[in-house]
Amino acid sequence: MRTYDSQQGVGLVEVMVAVLLLSIAVLGFSALQVRAVGATDESMMRTKSLTLVRNLSEIMRAYPEAYVTGSGTSFTKATPSETGALPTVQAIVSSSATTSATVDGKKVDITNNTDGCLSTGTIEVTENSVKKTVPAQNCNMNQLAARDAMVFKKQATDEGLAVNVVTCPGTTTQAIQTQMCIIIAWKDTKALLSDNDSKACATASGTYKIGSQCLISEAY
Repeated sequence: MRTYDSQQGVGLVEVMVAVLLLSIAVLGFSALQVRAVGATDESMMRTKSLTLVRNLSEIMRAYPEAYVTGSGTSFTKATPSETGALPTVQAIVSSSATTSATVDGKKVDITNNTDGCLSTGTIEVTENSVKKTVPAQNCNMNQLAARDAMVFKKQATDEGLAVNVVTCPGTTTQAIQTQMCIIIAWKDTKALLSDNDSKACATASGTYKIGSQCLISEAY
């Protein structure tokens, strides 16, 4: 077989071109995989958020008359007409309370069965000379609402989600069955409605900000 000097190296060039084309294809496939993983993660976070939103909405409906005043981890009863009164669930979720709070003078702690408002037995009490059998842990409506709200808050925290409950834009009063907006955010997005904070979920009017990773749902 004859060979020519002018043909030397042709095979190597062909291999290099093939490797270049393969590299471009692999890079494109890798980028596609990264996008797919990101989309899957986003979908998962939205699914978790929707589940938590439904849970919180049910809690809010379960305690429509539980109102509180105060801040931090200490809350007391208030009438629905009292200025500044917030529903218990909203107050707990939006406060610094995590697993425990003092509600109407009683400590409610979801990590401690003794203070968890969960009764595993009954006790007898005398009221107006009449003996009654009541749950061992006799929590009022406000305390039960606080417990459920903290359980929800812990679930959201464990999932890496930030939660806030605010009055929906256009609603001017806080009253029973008032329209509330539940905001759930993840990664760098804050669970806020703000025109000034670039990392807020949406503007003060409720319009999602570009690039925000969050979910806003109305609850009543």
